[in-house]
Amino acid sequence: MISTTDIIGYCQPYEIAANETTELKLSSNRPKTCSVKVMRIVCADIDPNGPGEEFVEQSWGEIQNLAIDKQEINAGSYAIVKPAPELTSVDTISVKMYIWPTKSSTNCQVIFNWGNVSFSIETDGKLAFKFGSKSITSPEPLLLREWYEIEGVINFKTNSFYLKNRMLNPVVSYLAKYKVIAECAQTFLSTSKHPIIFGAKFKESIHQREFTSHHYNGKVEAPRIFVNKNKKPLVEWDFSKSITKAFVMDKGYSKFKATFINAPMRGATGYKWDGSVDSWREKPSHYGSIHFHEDDITDCEWQTLLKITPPAQARSGYYTARILADGVQSDVPFFITQRLRKSKNKILFLAPTATYKAYANTHVKFDSHNTENLFEAPISFSEDELYLNEHRELGLSHYDTHTDDSGVVYVGDRRPMLNNRPGLYTFNYINDTHIIKWLEKKNYDYEVATDEDLNRLGHSLLDNYKVVITASHPEYYSTEMWDALSYYQKNGGRHMYLGGNGFYWRIAYSDQYPGVIEHRRGVSGVRTWEGEPGEHHLSFTGEPGGLWRTYGRAPQSLVGNGFSSTMFVQSTYFRRSKESYGKETDFIFKNIDTDIIGDFGFRGGGCVGLEIDRWDQDLGSPHNSIVVATSENIGAGGLLTGEEFITTTRALDGNQNSRVRADMVFFTTQGGGAVWSTGSIAWATSLLWNDTKNTVSQVTQNVLNRFLENKKFELNE
Repeated sequence: MISTTDIIGYCQPYEIAANETTELKLSSNRPKTCSVKVMRIVCADIDPNGPGEEFVEQSWGEIQNLAIDKQEINAGSYAIVKPAPELTSVDTISVKMYIWPTKSSTNCQVIFNWGNVSFSIETDGKLAFKFGSKSITSPEPLLLREWYEIEGVINFKTNSFYLKNRMLNPVVSYLAKYKVIAECAQTFLSTSKHPIIFGAKFKESIHQREFTSHHYNGKVEAPRIFVNKNKKPLVEWDFSKSITKAFVMDKGYSKFKATFINAPMRGATGYKWDGSVDSWREKPSHYGSIHFHEDDITDCEWQTLLKITPPAQARSGYYTARILADGVQSDVPFFITQRLRKSKNKILFLAPTATYKAYANTHVKFDSHNTENLFEAPISFSEDELYLNEHRELGLSHYDTHTDDSGVVYVGDRRPMLNNRPGLYTFNYINDTHIIKWLEKKNYDYEVATDEDLNRLGHSLLDNYKVVITASHPEYYSTEMWDALSYYQKNGGRHMYLGGNGFYWRIAYSDQYPGVIEHRRGVSGVRTWEGEPGEHHLSFTGEPGGLWRTYGRAPQSLVGNGFSSTMFVQSTYFRRSKESYGKETDFIFKNIDTDIIGDFGFRGGGCVGLEIDRWDQDLGSPHNSIVVATSENIGAGGLLTGEEFITTTRALDGNQNSRVRADMVFFTTQGGGAVWSTGSIAWATSLLWNDTKNTVSQVTQNVLNRFLENKKFELNE
């Protein structure tokens, strides 16, 4: 049997242009020798009942006899101060901070560590202050999700040390405060040349890389270190400062920088937060904490085994470094993007890499009790999914929760992403390559760019193309991405949206964490978790997170339709509307002699399925937009999305609620532009049915051909 997980890896960066270099980073559970071939992906769907996988081997990037061994992952977030203050002539040292623990654990959780001094939560839940081999513990376990002010003091004159703890909001039957004293077992500090660590225990440095252990789950606020009874701290950090950054300087000397590793959560409510504000920008002092997790990971920091540099003539597109060894075939994906390079091609396909990252390494099949209900069938697992479940150190998706049940707000691409490559995860990445294969079978010349390009370059990325195609599920969009696409549409661009549930959640990028996106799930939308009260604003930008719709930008206002329903059990079809026979839209159905469109497909047997969108003028569908086709026979398998109703009733399925539907929408824009939206993820996975000889393919081809014409659309078309 060929394994897909005996060797795993990632490319850094994930997205490059021709003549740029990406670094291939691989790991194997045991030493192996492999070969590497670079392949351009035409279709990544390896299902034997699918449209047929297709790869084009490249003449560059190949290597034989590449030695691989295991590379370690240091999962878990923490803050590191390196170098730390030098201590001389110390009679006493005091360490103070506020903490909000969120998880009980069978492992010791270290809150603060500096040489031979530490705070930790022991396996019995009790707080411990440790100095050398000596430890003082609290008389009772800490309560989870409660704020405490803790202090540890070492007095070298009296050879004693003590632990003080105060609960900020006392709970009946629990100690509100206490002080425990013990004698010192040693009389010297071992802090010299040791970094200060918050959220973990320092383990070792290897090749200028720090390794940690015993990670803490919870919040830390206002850490301060005092010496010799001075009222002014020797050093202190205010975590309400520089929330958009990956570091914070100390308040006094501004030379003891706390650097955040693996992105602990910023913009977190602190002990002062009283519910009077919902954003850290309004009252930063109420957001003075950082939330650490033992399973955070934004960068595996693996060593590079091979550098891959595509030649100048390399086509833009989806690529993979295929790893071959005895009994192993494993793909490591990357993108070659056109960016701003000149091209004679008039079509740009936007690869929704933000959505790919949001879903990367998702564990919902294992962790969500709703998964089998959603599919109404027993769940099957691929080798990749089973491996991910056993190896949580590869990181989580935006659909997962941390081990302390808080939501995952940061995800990145500097790690193996096993469901964003050729395989059996038939959603997003693989579905989008159906579009790529369709473009090639129809002999359209096109370029590929990515979400990260759009976020960074704005509408200049799009301006030179006659047509921009967005994919089957462009769900996650930053403000910069939305504004760029909107500008393109309003200035004569033609946009073909070939999917559903697009432009749904707001995200943000940050140059502080390359390859990472941030997303906060608010109090609306289809969500697998909900953020803590007061923590719905993005730390990268300060913008409100959650649904675009919540802040006046429903998808309907951008593309004419917006999310209506999920329907993973069975797909259905569209029927042409009476309005579609007008002169403005008749071109869409050229050479089609039936009103029924797409009663077939590779996902559920139809082109209307998985997730679907509907037209709604109240939510911003343009006044000149035309619904050219609407779904039929959604049935009880389609349920209205949560943001569409405010009172629970039984009339929420496709048999009883008229809003559970998919609408295909067309409208024209200023400057001779136009937008055509299919309203369904399964549209893309019906294109290749019967070798493209089908109505879904014909409709898409009709629209693309008209959009490629120089003839402008009239605004009233």
